[in-house]
Amino acid sequence: MPLDITTYLEGIRRAQAEALIEVAPRYDPDPGVLKYSNHVPWEINGVTYPGRLSLTNTRPLHPVVKLSLYLFGEDPVRFLELGPGAGNACYELHRLSRTLGKQVHISACSFSPVNPYMPMVLSGSRLLRALEGNPALDRVEEGPQGPLWFMATEAAFDIRHQGGERLFELLESPYIHRQYIGKYPESPDLGDQRFDIIYDMLGPLHGDDHNALDDACSRLTDRGFLFFQTDPRYSLGKGIIAEARRGFSGCFGPSDTVLVDVQSRLVLVAKRDCRLSRLLREKPEGPFPQALPLSNITGFLQWLIRDYAQNPDK
Repeated sequence: MPLDITTYLEGIRRAQAEALIEVAPRYDPDPGVLKYSNHVPWEINGVTYPGRLSLTNTRPLHPVVKLSLYLFGEDPVRFLELGPGAGNACYELHRLSRTLGKQVHISACSFSPVNPYMPMVLSGSRLLRALEGNPALDRVEEGPQGPLWFMATEAAFDIRHQGGERLFELLESPYIHRQYIGKYPESPDLGDQRFDIIYDMLGPLHGDDHNALDDACSRLTDRGFLFFQTDPRYSLGKGIIAEARRGFSGCFGPSDTVLVDVQSRLVLVAKRDCRLSRLLREKPEGPFPQALPLSNITGFLQWLIRDYAQNPDK
């Protein structure tokens, strides 16, 4: 089977026929948002938007999720990514779950669907290094998230990276088990589903959408956590960061544990029964504040989980 844009779109239609993708009847995304977030050509309300791969829609899975997955033990995990882009983080989680022998049910909610049978093998940062100087890769300028670049999705299927390998591969079974296509949280019908991990890197929680944040928090299980990147250019992100410096965060419940990386603007909200929350509350140093500002959330969790690994009976 050829690895090209036609096969990719056929895989999306196959996934729709298999009820792996549910498209909302109508939704109205901001066309400006789709300039860099829409990874595949997709028709919305009669308008076909071009597909572009970019640094913003080919992001890898953040190490915090990889670390935290360990704390669920052998229990099955329900994962939801808001704004998965081309699905790189979902695919990385899929591969990690298979390596660890863990059962992880992966869902995604976005403007445009991903072919769950044809993942990209490189994330955006590695892709940029592998294709440096390739004429198909348009490097635009340095932005807050790194170099802003894009390439037409069609061009990516003709490119081989180091070792002559293609950027996409075919799978026999889907790596994303359920996709909801629409403008979160208004149009996708997620019903009353709840998730152990809700993950968002530059998706709907990145801006000033209080409804999206409230909906995401309401969908966490009692043992779950929300992890997203906020932006101090918006009042929501500015407020979360400022409140964390004071030891609380009014955006979340009083029993939630909120960790805010003020350098990278990363936010982790752990429910009371989440093992991360319990580990922090059980530290002997004294009462743990509802919200804690950090300068390196990954390093902090590495320390916390290393301590847990040495004392697994906690």
